[in-house]
Amino acid sequence: MSNTLTRILVAVIAIPLILYTVYYGSYPYFAFCLIIEVLCFYEFLKMFENKGYRTYIYPNIFFSAVLFSVFIFANKYIIYTPVLILLLFVIEHFRKKDRNIFNPFLITFGFIYITLPLSLLYGLGKDYLHVYYLLVLIWSCDSFAFFGGKMFGKHKLSSISPGKTIEGSISGFMFTVVLSAAFHYIFPASVSLTDSLIVGAFVGIFAQTGDLVESFLKRYTGVKDSSHIIPGHGGLLDRFDSLIFCVPPVYIYFYFIKIFLN
Repeated sequence: MSNTLTRILVAVIAIPLILYTVYYGSYPYFAFCLIIEVLCFYEFLKMFENKGYRTYIYPNIFFSAVLFSVFIFANKYIIYTPVLILLLFVIEHFRKKDRNIFNPFLITFGFIYITLPLSLLYGLGKDYLHVYYLLVLIWSCDSFAFFGGKMFGKHKLSSISPGKTIEGSISGFMFTVVLSAAFHYIFPASVSLTDSLIVGAFVGIFAQTGDLVESFLKRYTGVKDSSHIIPGHGGLLDRFDSLIFCVPPVYIYFYFIKIFLN
């Protein structure tokens, strides 16, 4: 089976499953977000092993899962997060092998980069249409940027990802904002015109930023894909890099900024 056919087959199976899980919500949706968080965190730590960062992978994945659950179900205990981070430094200090003072910083970065955004994704799922909306915009931004680059691309966007062009990036941004505005007219009760313009701009910027950041991490660690867990698609971090960057600003908008605008 060709790589393209494999990619299409996986997408045909995975996308309806993801959409149904988001719609169903409750514990299946929590389990979905937790599995994504755990596997992305695992891929993140494994990538950095190529640069000599030998962390205690499985205990740290457990810590990330606990922190993820605390963010969702017991957020009043978030104030104790510095204690967990201090514990990471204490553990590193007493290691007898592969000790590296930067390991705790790497794990803390992983909490911020992966664990926190995916816990906010669960919170955004209180209204499944918000998650659908975000996913459609991210997929569209990626597609429009790709085809815009193919058709009009002449100027390289960044040396981090040589295949991306400024023209493609602008195409992705513009069409994402237009599609976002169209979403308002389809679901006016869920997304106002102001919502659509602001969120569309957020996604147009942060989806592409997330992709570039993950490309930078892969280039720094010397890997082509974060893993090979998804046939034809690479790793979960490769698939959810844009989502991870988009969730925080979109969540903050819907649950904080929008209150002041209204």
